[in-house]
Amino acid sequence: YASKQVATEYIDPVKQPSRANQYQVQQLGTVVFEYDGRTERVTSDGEQELTNGLIKVVQGKQLKVYFVQGHGEKSTEGSDRDSYGTIAKSLGSENYTVESLVLAQQKDVPADASVLVIAGPKTDFFAPEVDMLKRYLAKGGKVFLLIDPPDKAGGSDLTSLTALLKDWAIEVGNNVVVDVSGMGQLLGTGPEVPVAAKYQPHAITDRFNLLTAYRLARSVAPMQGGASGKFPQTLVETSPNSWAETDVKTLNTSGQVQREVDKGDKAGPVSLAAAVSSPATDVPAPAAGAKPEDNPNKPETRIVVFGDSDFASNAWLGIQGNRDLFMNSVNWLAQQENLIAIRPRDPDGRRITLTADQQERIFWLTVFIIPGLILVGGVHTWWRRR
Repeated sequence: YASKQVATEYIDPVKQPSRANQYQVQQLGTVVFEYDGRTERVTSDGEQELTNGLIKVVQGKQLKVYFVQGHGEKSTEGSDRDSYGTIAKSLGSENYTVESLVLAQQKDVPADASVLVIAGPKTDFFAPEVDMLKRYLAKGGKVFLLIDPPDKAGGSDLTSLTALLKDWAIEVGNNVVVDVSGMGQLLGTGPEVPVAAKYQPHAITDRFNLLTAYRLARSVAPMQGGASGKFPQTLVETSPNSWAETDVKTLNTSGQVQREVDKGDKAGPVSLAAAVSSPATDVPAPAAGAKPEDNPNKPETRIVVFGDSDFASNAWLGIQGNRDLFMNSVNWLAQQENLIAIRPRDPDGRRITLTADQQERIFWLTVFIIPGLILVGGVHTWWRRR
C-alpha cells in the first residue's frame, strides 16, 4: 500500500489454475515476485524470506563470497563456537553464495569472487598467494581481512599480510587491546574483551549505534598521511579507558594488565578496524557488445580490516551489533550499500546487556523485595481475618 513501485495481486490457484501453472506454484501461500522478466518464488511469509526473494529477483544473480582456507582460518561449515557457520547462513539470506577457497591450489583468485574473506589465519601466506591477492586487488577486488593478535611477543606474525596492508596505508599493531572502562561487565567479560560503542562516519557504520565486542583484538589503524594516494578510514574505536598492550607475553601468562607508556603502550581510544577504497589500476576491457548499464558500478578496489576474527564466530555473533557490523562490511565491499539499510532482522534470541548496578537491583528486587511484599501482604490479610 505504501510503495508506488510495487503492484500486488492475489490469485486463487483453485479458481485460476492456469495462472498458478504459469508461475509454477506448487502449494498454497506461495509469494511470487516478478521483475524485468524474472520471477522468484517464496513459500514463506516471513520478513527475512520475503526480503531475500525481493533482492534475488531485482539483482537477477547471486554474488559469491569466498572464504580462504589453508592457513587455519575460520570454517564456514562448523557449528562449534569458533566457526563461521551462522554468519555463512546470514550471507545466504542476503543472496550471497558462500564457498571455501584454498589459494595454494589456485593460479589466481576466481573471477566470480565478489568478496574474498580471510578470517583469522594462523600462519602467514606464501609469496605466490600474496601475489594472487595483489593481482586480484589491482583488478578491483574486494578483500575482508580479520586478523587476530599474536599469541606471544616475538612469535611468528603474519609478516606478508601486514606488509600488503601497509601498501594500502593500513597499519596492524603487534599488540592486544585492553579495556578497563568496565564496559566488558555488560557482557560478563574482562578487560581483554574490548567493547566498542563509538564508530566513525562511513557507509558501513551509517546509523549504526549498537555495541560490539571483540575477544582478544589488536589495533588496526590508518597510517598517518596515507600511502600512495590511499587514505583509509577508521571504523571502530574503543573507549578512552583502553590501550594497546605491547607486552603480549606477560598478558597471556599472568593476565595482569597495566599501561606502561615507556614500553610503547598506545593510549585509547584505539582503532580496531579500518576500511580503504581506491580506483582499480588493472581494469579489464569490456566484452564485445557490453552496455554500460550491464555493470553500473565502477571498478573499485575495497579492503576492510578488523583486528579480531572471533567477533563474527558462532559464540560471539549473538552480541548486539556483531552480526550487523560484519554483514554491513560485506555489503559495502560487494558495492551493495543499499542492503545495509534494508536488512531484515533475524527472529533469534539476543542477549540482554545489563550493567553491574542493574544486575544488583534485579537481584534484590526478585529475591527479597517482591517475595517480601507478598509475605507482608499475606501476614496483613491473615491478621485482619483473625
